[in-house]
Amino acid sequence: MFVSEIFQSLQGEGRYAGHPSIFVRTSGCNLRCIWCDTPHTSWHAEGEHLTVAEILQQTKAWVQVEHAVLTGGEPLLQRDLPELVTEMRAGGHLITVETAATHFLEGLRPDLFSLSPKLSNSRPGSDHPKARALHDGNLNLDIVPRFLATDCDVQVKFVVETAADLAEILTLVERWRLPRDQVYLMPQCDNGDLLVERGRVVAELCRQEGFNFTGRMQIELWGNERGT
Repeated sequence: MFVSEIFQSLQGEGRYAGHPSIFVRTSGCNLRCIWCDTPHTSWHAEGEHLTVAEILQQTKAWVQVEHAVLTGGEPLLQRDLPELVTEMRAGGHLITVETAATHFLEGLRPDLFSLSPKLSNSRPGSDHPKARALHDGNLNLDIVPRFLATDCDVQVKFVVETAADLAEILTLVERWRLPRDQVYLMPQCDNGDLLVERGRVVAELCRQEGFNFTGRMQIELWGNERGT
């Protein structure tokens, strides 16, 4: 597997926000979100190739931490991901796999799929024509129902830039018949001030529509140094 980093911190987003977690961040992504907060795993993928055994050896240092997050980049591009999930679950970990849900791996069964389907606000501008073409070509939202059809628990997290994103979100929620308690809205931001500003807008949308709000603890506390 092509891995950017392995570390232990607190989960910053979604259902398990605040939980001590082991993070295995893979490198490489088939999208080019313009606001990507880990460009070293997507736009300019960096890392090292590790076997499942080598990853497990590193995560043994945090055997007392139950929750583990396999993230990226796009972790579902790593063909050994099902094996890693199986081995970590066998070791007593509760596994969340975070994915943009544009690629599906048969046999992958984490405890929680955290899907983050990308909205139009993720699209690179015309000043990045190659990245835009790659992003548009791989942004296949028809893959999402395959995750919903598994026996795994699922949360669906949308990154919101402005209130105008709501129409697109509602269309997808209806299209996929998502229960609203599975849907999380998260402000798109890269600093604490913007988190508060956009967070207030997103919180109001959640209040109106019955969605869950998720902040971004890693930005609020650490300026995005740790967390996902």
